[in-house]
Amino acid sequence: MQTTDKYWILRRMWPVLLGFTLWLSDAAGKEIPQQDVVSREIIHSFNLENVHLLPGRLTDQFEQVKAFYMKLQPNDILKGFRERSGKFTPGKELGGAYSEKPLSFGQWLGGFARVYRATGDTAARDRAIYLMEEWAKTIDKNGYFGYEKNGIGHYEYEKFVGGLVDIYEFTGNTNALKYLSIITEWAEKNLSRANEYALPTEWYTLSENLYRAYELTGAQRYRDFAKVWEYSDFWNTLARKEDVFNALEKAQHHRSYHAYSTVNSLSSAAMAYGVTGERHYLDTIVNGYDFLRDTQLYATGGYGPEETLVVPNGMPETLVGIRRGESDVDVRFHFETTCGSWAGFKLAKFLMRYTGEANYGDWIEKLIYNGVGALLPMNDYGMIMYGSCYHTYGAQKSLFTVWFCCQGSLLQTVTDYHDLIYFHDRANLYVNLFVPSEVKWQSPGGAVTLRQETSFPESKDVKLRVATKQPNQFGLKIRVPLWAKDAIEWELNDDPIKVAAVPGQWAKIERNWHDGDVIRFRLPVKIHEEPAPGCISPVAVMAGPVVLVMTTARNSEGGMPVEGPLTYPGDWLGVNAQATINPARQLDSTRLLRPFYEIKAGEYYNMYFERFGKRIIPSDKVNFTGDWASGNFGRSSAKAGDSFNADFSGSVLLWEGFRRTDAGIAAVSIDGKPVAEVDQYEYSDVHVGRMDQREVPFRWSINHLGAGKHSVKMTVTGKKNAASSDTRINLGSLSAYP
Repeated sequence: MQTTDKYWILRRMWPVLLGFTLWLSDAAGKEIPQQDVVSREIIHSFNLENVHLLPGRLTDQFEQVKAFYMKLQPNDILKGFRERSGKFTPGKELGGAYSEKPLSFGQWLGGFARVYRATGDTAARDRAIYLMEEWAKTIDKNGYFGYEKNGIGHYEYEKFVGGLVDIYEFTGNTNALKYLSIITEWAEKNLSRANEYALPTEWYTLSENLYRAYELTGAQRYRDFAKVWEYSDFWNTLARKEDVFNALEKAQHHRSYHAYSTVNSLSSAAMAYGVTGERHYLDTIVNGYDFLRDTQLYATGGYGPEETLVVPNGMPETLVGIRRGESDVDVRFHFETTCGSWAGFKLAKFLMRYTGEANYGDWIEKLIYNGVGALLPMNDYGMIMYGSCYHTYGAQKSLFTVWFCCQGSLLQTVTDYHDLIYFHDRANLYVNLFVPSEVKWQSPGGAVTLRQETSFPESKDVKLRVATKQPNQFGLKIRVPLWAKDAIEWELNDDPIKVAAVPGQWAKIERNWHDGDVIRFRLPVKIHEEPAPGCISPVAVMAGPVVLVMTTARNSEGGMPVEGPLTYPGDWLGVNAQATINPARQLDSTRLLRPFYEIKAGEYYNMYFERFGKRIIPSDKVNFTGDWASGNFGRSSAKAGDSFNADFSGSVLLWEGFRRTDAGIAAVSIDGKPVAEVDQYEYSDVHVGRMDQREVPFRWSINHLGAGKHSVKMTVTGKKNAASSDTRINLGSLSAYP
């Protein structure tokens, strides 16, 4: 919705001022809390205003999803509420989980309100308000607001809070505050405060929207209620950089973490930081992202196989599809795609706003092209591609689950595309994503319109055109992706220019801009491999941020922006990357690499590949010094000074062993030079549902040693971390790769 003018600040602030005034009018005779209005943000999003998507991949998906949800019949959506309250119930049940509980209703309220804010489509606004008002007629006198069949709990209440806050913030409708107060009074009296970590309660996602309600209204009750639901044990573990899995031993977490909800809770920590300014909340989300990046994120940006966070080193085991131990079954899916993308978008956006750093934009970019942006469209029965599959033996995309949680988050998630492309501060406009779009921004020198023209990722080229009524001094900051290892080519008005560009940072062009100025740049998209976190193999094949999968060729291929046909995936890895997959070229000529987002239902694809050239160093070539015992856990010793060494050829070394709670720290040297101290301790009693993680091996590796012969020595130091019961070091095997 294009509303930029000299009154834009008032336009952004009026809902806050109006809501605060309304709250004060209801607070007569009560203590009036002082709302903390200090901004913690380094840079700001456009909050769904003044950004317009131009024709392209993301626009197509957004419009398709928007049309799908606008086509839903209000009578069908409202049927369960009306039926419970004894009112006339036209329409039909949607079916699936929605017929039992209103899992999606609050998210749909928010989704329609967000569509209105982003596009100015009054039909979407009217749909949100109509649904809200009709639902409000069914609220009981005691404030109960759900379905009778299975009651309502923390999960549903949080979705309703989010939807009502969205309606108030994005449409200005103040009735949303009245209804928010009613259902919150019911929740304050009826929701269990036991805070037990278990599905389907999911209380640990509650704080975010309650803090948003406080931020918009100043009503202390929302701040107080948000505080009740803070996920303090987990957040504090992250803030202190402690082992989150070791913390399970002391918590009632059923020995694992539900992935989406736990990640989503970090947005609550972000809102707590925004409201309070307390540093440990910021440490929580920064360290939380580092934990996800280093141990949980697939090449797609996805996480949470079987909706479970995975112990460190355990990612390769999730990809082979068969679990060991008591749960020898296929992993059904690796990423709860829509909800997981929604949680990732929010967290990455909070991190960018509160730190001002560019590197978090890479996660957003991955999720857009390989997460929610790679979904199949829903069908008319309400079935969605709930999860994405990454098995090494191959997979297919398919629709499953009817009117479940992801059908709620989908409209919110694709609408958020408008809020992920650009950011701003007082003196700079930031370009985070390379998406055909237009943004209007009020710079210190006046209104600016920036138009971005590109067909990225199918093209490497991006053009930014500036429109301004008068010469305007400001900075244009462009995210340099972490995958952009080679130089970016820059032009200003067709003349080459030099711009300092460091991967993971903002490249800044500051000048006195004139109307019609054009910046062109060419992104260095190349094929590269990305292994599972903390591992050497298996690897995914990527072109820039896009995951490529091996699948059957079509009659016509647009292809990715690399030179030459991608008919031999293994050859590309051999020439352009650290890994080699298929040096003998033993691939059918009809098989090639295509973007994961292109894959349609029923097409068979391979995303992860075993790295070529692994050579296990024979046990008789490993020399042990000291008192090393043999047993079920390989060779092991706890005596300081004991060591083992071996010679090997290759640029990569892999040490595999066993996850043990009695393990200590080993000193590692390569070619006589110290390279690392490796803590082999890992909490090993992680098991929930279908995901048995108790037999995940220990892995440590070192890359880029250079071709040729090397030697390695690993020494027991006698040191350990506080969680371990001993200083024991074990060896299962040593391997080398070219």
